Amino acid sequence: MDRTLRSTRQAVDRLHKTTAPLRGLPKFQHGWIATIRNALGMTQKSFGARLELPKQRVSQLEARERTGDIKLNQLRHAADALNCDFVYAFVPREPLEQTIQRRVREVALRELSAVERTMQLEDQATTIDEDRIRDYIERHLDEKDLWRDA
Repeated sequence: MDRTLRSTRQAVDRLHKTTAPLRGLPKFQHGWIATIRNALGMTQKSFGARLELPKQRVSQLEARERTGDIKLNQLRHAADALNCDFVYAFVPREPLEQTIQRRVREVALRELSAVERTMQLEDQATTIDEDRIRDYIERHLDEKDLWRDA
């Protein structure tokens, strides 16, 4: 397996314990901007003045956040105006090494099963055991090819 890819995965995986709790963050009905703004007691007009936008544009900005149709730079700018940090992250559902190992196994089983079907048709059936899977992975699979048909 590629050392650079493994090194990158390990770097992301080291953050897993820190980033995994982010998945549990609440999804506020009115969005983060409106929720923080209201919690600070700030009106849309006051917030707009901090952003150099009219109140109507603030209302549109908050609506776009709720629909997910907002740009990252707009979120950064809004967060800054609310004295907040904007954090953007992809949080893996499991460590990336686990994802790769699961995918390697899926691909190996799929490819070995195809070979096994052909062997059965020729009356030369064998079994697909763990040793055969491991051997196949070591000899035939390159992690750069794991997602080509996913």
